Amino acid sequence: MNSGSVLRHAGFLRLLVGSAAALLGDQFTIIAIPWLVLTLSNDSLVLGLVMACIGLPRVIFLLIAGVLVDRYSPRLILILSSLAGALVLVALGGLVLTHALTLWMLYAFAALMGLVGTFTIPARMSILPRIVDSTQLQSANSIMMGVNQIAVLAGPVLAGILISTSKGLGIAFLLNGICMLIAALTVPRLLSHILPGIEESKRVFSSIMEGIRWLWADRTLRVLVCYWTVAAFLAIGPVQVGLPRLVEQQLGMGSAAFGLLISVNGFGQLLGILLSSLRVLKAIPLGIAACLIDVAAGLAMVGMGVNHQLAISIALVFTIGTGAGFVQVGLYTWIQNRIPSQLLGRIISILTLIMTSTAPTSALLSGVFTHYVTIPMLFITVGISLASFALLSISSRAIRSVQSVPSTTDEAKSLEAGSREAGPAPIAREANATADG
Repeated sequence: MNSGSVLRHAGFLRLLVGSAAALLGDQFTIIAIPWLVLTLSNDSLVLGLVMACIGLPRVIFLLIAGVLVDRYSPRLILILSSLAGALVLVALGGLVLTHALTLWMLYAFAALMGLVGTFTIPARMSILPRIVDSTQLQSANSIMMGVNQIAVLAGPVLAGILISTSKGLGIAFLLNGICMLIAALTVPRLLSHILPGIEESKRVFSSIMEGIRWLWADRTLRVLVCYWTVAAFLAIGPVQVGLPRLVEQQLGMGSAAFGLLISVNGFGQLLGILLSSLRVLKAIPLGIAACLIDVAAGLAMVGMGVNHQLAISIALVFTIGTGAGFVQVGLYTWIQNRIPSQLLGRIISILTLIMTSTAPTSALLSGVFTHYVTIPMLFITVGISLASFALLSISSRAIRSVQSVPSTTDEAKSLEAGSREAGPAPIAREANATADG
C-alpha cells in the first residue's frame, strides 16, 4: 500500500501527531538543560553529572521496561510514562520560573526524566507494528521518521529563540510537558488480534533472558545486529569527537560551519527517509544496499580527512546523511516485521541498549585515538575500515538474505512458534536446528 492509504489510517495519524509532539518537546529540553546548568553552576562537571543522571536510568531499567511493555501492553505503558513525563516537566518548569530550583533538585529531576524516557522508548517503538498492517509498515515508518526528522531540525532553532527571552528557560520545560500530554492523549488503540505478551507469573529476569535467547536464535537478525553495531561503532565516535576539530583544523572555520554541517547532514537524512519509499530503489536487496551505502559513507569519511573546502565537506556529509536515512527506514521496518508481536518490547529494548552503549564507547575510544594520530588521519583510518568492513560483509549469506520486504522464512516461523507455545528451551533447540541446517 502507498503512503496515501497509511495517512487515512486514524490510529497511525494519532501516533504520528503524538510522536512528533513528544520529539519536538524533547528538543526544547535538550537545548534548555545545558543553559539551566549554567545558571545554577558554571561548572562542566555539574553538566556531566546531570547528563549522567538522565542516561543512567536508561542503562539500568531499559530491559525491565521492555518486559513491562510486553506484559502489560505498550499502549498502557506509553500513556502512563507520557503522563508522568508531563508532570515532571511541568513541575521543573514551574520551579525554574519561580527561581526555586536548587542543584540537588535538578539532579533528581534529571533522573526522573531519564526514567520516564526509558519506558517510552520500547513502548512507542512497539506500537506501530500493532496498529498498521505489515504491508503498510514501510510507508508508515517512512512518514513517521520523516516528520520526526523535521521536528529534530526545527526544534533546536525554536528552542534557541525561546530560551533567549527572559522567561524562556522555564517556558521551554513547560512546553515540553504540554507536548508530553499531547503524546499521552493521542496514543491509539491497538489491533484486537494481537497475542498477549508475558504471563504475570513469569519473573522479570526470565522474561529478559527469553528475549535474549530469541534474538540469538535468529541467525539472520543476529548477524544484522552485529553488522549494524560495528558499522555504528566505526562511524559515530569519529563524527562526535572529531568533526568539530576537523572543521577548526582542516577547514579553518568555527562553530557556524560546524552547525551548518550538522544541519546539512540532518536534511540529507530527511531526503534518505523520503527516498526509502520509492519502489525503484527496492530492487536491490536491503542487506546489500546497506553495505554499499556504508561503503560510500566510509569513502566520504576518507574524503573529509583529505579535504580542505567547505563546499566539498557539505556534499560529503549530505551524502552520508542521505544514505543513513535510507538505510534506517528499511532496516527498522525489516526488524519490526521480523520480531513476533509478543516479544517486540523486549527485543527493541535489547537493541536500543546495544546502540545506546555503542555511541559513548565509540566516542571514548575515538578520543583516546586522537592522542596518537591527527584528526584527519582518524577520519581516513576509520573511513577505510568502514568501507572495507561493509564490502566484506556483502559475502555474508545472512546479510544478503535481508530483503526490502521481509518474508516469513522457516527460521522466523519456527522461532515465533517456539516463543508462543513452549518458552525458552524450545527456542534454543530451534536455534541449534537452524544453525545446523
